[in-house]
Amino acid sequence: MGYTHGTQWTHELIEQRILQVKSELKIDYMPTRNEILYLRHNDPLHNGIVRSGGYEYWANRLGLKIKDSESKTGWAYEEIAIDLLKDRGYKIERMSRKCAFDVLVNSNVRIDVKVGRPWLLRGSRVHTFGINKKIPLCDIYMIFALGESGKTERLFIIPSNELKLISMCIGKDSKYNKFVDRWDYIDKYDSFYKALA
Repeated sequence: MGYTHGTQWTHELIEQRILQVKSELKIDYMPTRNEILYLRHNDPLHNGIVRSGGYEYWANRLGLKIKDSESKTGWAYEEIAIDLLKDRGYKIERMSRKCAFDVLVNSNVRIDVKVGRPWLLRGSRVHTFGINKKIPLCDIYMIFALGESGKTERLFIIPSNELKLISMCIGKDSKYNKFVDRWDYIDKYDSFYKALA
């Protein structure tokens, strides 16, 4: 499965820790990423869950319902991303939940979709996103930064070589603003792959 600071994250240990968090929070559903990080801070349980099938997999395995939470929001925005891509004329293939990316464009370009709501961090309004891969397995990230109303505030289209990190934080004046609505990157990657054929 994997090791973190000398701990082997087996399915048994992940199950035990999930049930422990559930008990400590006194909840009857699958704990969310934010709930786990709030309770455990730097505990690598979240990474263990993500690397061993994801939150939906563990909820199904443990017979737990999923809270209207990040996972459901993420799945909804995968559908929104697909609709936006189709509207631009791209051929889309939706990948399975176990795949390392969410959408395949024109049988070439691998896109991973991320979504985040605004938070106050040390007095500043920011969006945070779990990228979870220092070595990306996609070509491009489509990152939806939502406003308080739940509508898209900014859409970042970022080549994966720009995001070799586990999590990212974007404020109003971010270095990532140069990637807002950069649909041209999808065309560049698609052209590159076509030229190889």
